[in-house]
Amino acid sequence: MIQKMNDTKNSKVTLILPVRKAGRQVIRCLRSVCAGTMVPEIFVMDCTAVPGALDPLRSQFPNVRVFDLGMNPGRAHAVNTGIHLARTPYVMTFSPNLIAGKHCVERLCGALDGDGSLLSAQAAILAADEPSRIGGAGWSLMLGAEPVVRGEGAKASAFRKRAKILAAQMDAAVYRMEYLEVTGILDERYYGRLEDLDLGYRGILCGFSNLYEPRAVCRETESPGGSRFYSQLETGNMVYFRYKFGLDSPFAGMADRLRGLLGDRGEDAGDRAAATRGRMLSFQAEMERMERDELGMSVTKQTLPEEFCLQVQEDGPIGVYPLYLGERLVGEGEENALGELAFALKIRAAMLAGTAEKIVSGWQ
Repeated sequence: MIQKMNDTKNSKVTLILPVRKAGRQVIRCLRSVCAGTMVPEIFVMDCTAVPGALDPLRSQFPNVRVFDLGMNPGRAHAVNTGIHLARTPYVMTFSPNLIAGKHCVERLCGALDGDGSLLSAQAAILAADEPSRIGGAGWSLMLGAEPVVRGEGAKASAFRKRAKILAAQMDAAVYRMEYLEVTGILDERYYGRLEDLDLGYRGILCGFSNLYEPRAVCRETESPGGSRFYSQLETGNMVYFRYKFGLDSPFAGMADRLRGLLGDRGEDAGDRAAATRGRMLSFQAEMERMERDELGMSVTKQTLPEEFCLQVQEDGPIGVYPLYLGERLVGEGEENALGELAFALKIRAAMLAGTAEKIVSGWQ
């Protein structure tokens, strides 16, 4: 069932909150957002697959609109569904694992208001167990196209300055809807990790930028769990990420050596299975690209028309369909070789900077 909305306090931004399980954590998250200086329109995407699981939330937050997806289709699909339903200039993606600071939403939107080049702006995420340290300050890449969360575990005092970043973490970020029409939305071939890195990277390819806004603050309510599980998700998704953006060479071999130098665990059977999944995703994407080329179909933006993706009635969306499937964006045979070379040099420089930043933050 969809909770009817009263007038919201702000029509500039819609916050999209995927919820996989009901609990006090979600209530705390929504209370913090509703207590802020800018209260967004709020869409809760019910992925619990348990009828009535979010009834307490509906009664406590009558201005929140709840969409029952009837299943857990994954974070990317839940957020994409919210983006298709939103009618505001900005959308904010958020995690129920966070508590928003009083000025968080206002300052993220203010960053986009003040800089028309921005696709996204991300808040400073403070660690649950030690709020003086950073839980996340955006995505970066090390040499070997190894994704890394900026500042993770470092002192928050070292991340007090605004900075352009490779991509915002969708745990606490605001995106400009107008530019999502250009970049496309979240690639649903990823599962649980790196879809936000992919989106930010695509934005840079399209000429936009992403910002870390340290004056917008939120805090984790508990330390993220399942790190090994998420590491394996990331392993498979990285294979697909490198395929899409032509990052397999010449630095791909450096990734394992860098992990060893930084003290990370080596590859195990789970990692190998995850990597196999990533190769299958890449193969599937390549086969679909070849088929589209043969049929003369456009491959610039593989977003299905909204009417074929989503129907909405009073009791919620009908059906769960892929809203966005990505494709190879950079690689051999592209016509704009000069532009590709310039971007390749730029991203290699970003990898060097990301590697240096990771090493320095590890000392803090």
